[in-house]
Order: sequence, then structure tokens, then C-alpha cells
Amino acid sequence: MAKAAEIIRNYQALLPVKQQVESNELLAAARAGRVHPQHLQRFVAGEFLTQQAEIPRFGVMLDRFRHEVPDGFFAYVATVYISQRRLLSDAAAPAVGLDPEELRGADLPGAVVQLNHAVAWVASHAGPAEAAMELHADFQLFCPVAAELVPALRELGNVPDPVIAYLENYSAEPEEMRQRLPEVVEHGLSRGEPERWVTRSAENVPDLLSDYWHYIVAG
Repeated sequence: MAKAAEIIRNYQALLPVKQQVESNELLAAARAGRVHPQHLQRFVAGEFLTQQAEIPRFGVMLDRFRHEVPDGFFAYVATVYISQRRLLSDAAAPAVGLDPEELRGADLPGAVVQLNHAVAWVASHAGPAEAAMELHADFQLFCPVAAELVPALRELGNVPDPVIAYLENYSAEPEEMRQRLPEVVEHGLSRGEPERWVTRSAENVPDLLSDYWHYIVAG
């Protein structure tokens, strides 16, 4: 799996992790003590609505790939998302004054639509290596922001614990994902997935996340 490890290592070196953290508007607001209830509502609603596209895509990919190597990876990540979705539904949404049943039929903000369209494309068209790398990039860029938000929001003293717990669960990419990723990338390459496509969808993630975080703060 040397080739897969090299692709992953080279791409990780290019990810704008520091920029995502330093430019994050919600983190800046938290550190300045300017997080308002509408910010928390938009965050919880945004996460809930993006997961309406995130979770079903795993079923699509399991059906498309039908092999234990990628299927094990994607099935594991699906359980991570489902667990987080349950936390939103049972605790975080009510804690910020949102009804999860109403959220299920809510209109999608533009930033959420962009994310969901990207997710749907990956589910339907990407190979296993490309799909796994897109997920990896998402976690690599979202988790450092979440890790910084946890202490900043906790310091405010008025952010509901379930919201902080949700972010804390995303404070690092799961080790099982990192361990399984090279095998999935190698699997895709060995079955003819073009190397130039492996990072194709991952390259869209930084801009999608930047737009998403901007929406959380600015609406």
C-alpha cells in the first residue's frame, strides 16, 4: 500500500488546516464572546440537514462497491454520523430551541445545498478511493476547528452541553478511519480508479466548508 500511503501523505500536506482554523468566523466570535443563540441554532440545524444527505450516501456506496474493504470503511463512518445525528435529534436541537421533527422538512440554506449536492455526486459517481479521500479531507479540516471551538464555547458558559459534546466528538478524525484509509485507496487503484481522480472531490472540501461556516455566523 505504499502508493496509497504516498498519495494520502502528499495530499494531507496540501490541506489548508491552519487557514480553516484561523479564518473560522464562529471560532473568532466565540473567542470574542459574541456567540448568539441564532449562531447555535444555525449550527445545529446545518449539521442536522447536511447529515440528511451524508447518511444515505453510505447505503448508496455500499450497494455500488460491494466489497468488504471499502464497505467496512464506509459502514464504520456511517455509524459515526448516525451517532452524531442521534445526539443532535435527542439533545442538541431541543437544547437550542429547535424541534428535530420540524427540521426534517425544513428548507435547505444555500451553503447546505452546496454540501449536499457535493455529497450526492460522490455517492453516485466517485470510486471508493475518491470517496474515502473526500471523507478524509472533510474530517481533516472540520476536526481541528471543532477541537478549538470546544474550549472557546465552554468558556462562554452559556452554550448547551450537548452542542459542546457534539463538537467534542468531532475533535479528531477517528483512528479507525485513518487506519483503514490506505487500504481503501489501494483497493480503488488496484481496480482501475485513475490516480488523478483520487483527490478530485477532496479538493472541493475547503471551499465548501468555508462557505458553510460563513453561513453559520452570517446567515
